[in-house]
Amino acid sequence: AAWRDFAAFLRRPALPEGVTGIRRTALAATLKLFALDLLIMAILVGLAALASALGFKMPENEIDNIVLGPRWLAIIIIGAPIAEELVFRGWLSGRPGHVTATVALLIGIALPIVSGPQGHPILLLGSIAIAVVVALGLLVWLRKHPPFPWFSRHFAWFYVAGTLLFALAHLTNYTQGTALILLPLVVPQLLVGLILGYARVTYGLWSDMLLHMLHNGLLISLVVLQKGM
Repeated sequence: AAWRDFAAFLRRPALPEGVTGIRRTALAATLKLFALDLLIMAILVGLAALASALGFKMPENEIDNIVLGPRWLAIIIIGAPIAEELVFRGWLSGRPGHVTATVALLIGIALPIVSGPQGHPILLLGSIAIAVVVALGLLVWLRKHPPFPWFSRHFAWFYVAGTLLFALAHLTNYTQGTALILLPLVVPQLLVGLILGYARVTYGLWSDMLLHMLHNGLLISLVVLQKGM
């Protein structure tokens, strides 16, 4: 049923009237969506293995150069999913509080970066701390406001755009190769992004964050297994 609902959503993306919140049925549906993610990833891994057997050499990924200790595992499995979901899908509800809070967070992160590499780390931490406080204030202040009418009308475009940006952002994981070669390699992020966006607007931000953590946890486990072998 969860897969059928997702398929119906893909045929005609529309912003639901509200999210279900953290409930047993929503958790069960989230885990079923993870099972769909597993199926899709298994197919893509099989295709990648076939391409490798036919002589196609995969471009080097940044993760190949990382020593996967506890710190990096925590970043990849917990930190990155939370940050990426806040940036790429925190605003997808279309509610003023969520949209403005996301903008505040992005400004807080961007200001120290555009100021140049000479900026002190304390500047970055301070800017992010202020942005978090402002974002929380906006969430509380605008919590009862419904989604922007224009956002609801054009939701399908925002859904697709967010998914595309999420996939294209992962091109930075590769250190070599042309766009023509690299674009097929972010198809996994494109497909999982569609699932994450659906979970975000249907069940809540907790759902897509959980899905993202499970997804990253599975893939990094395969990487660790491969390196061990």
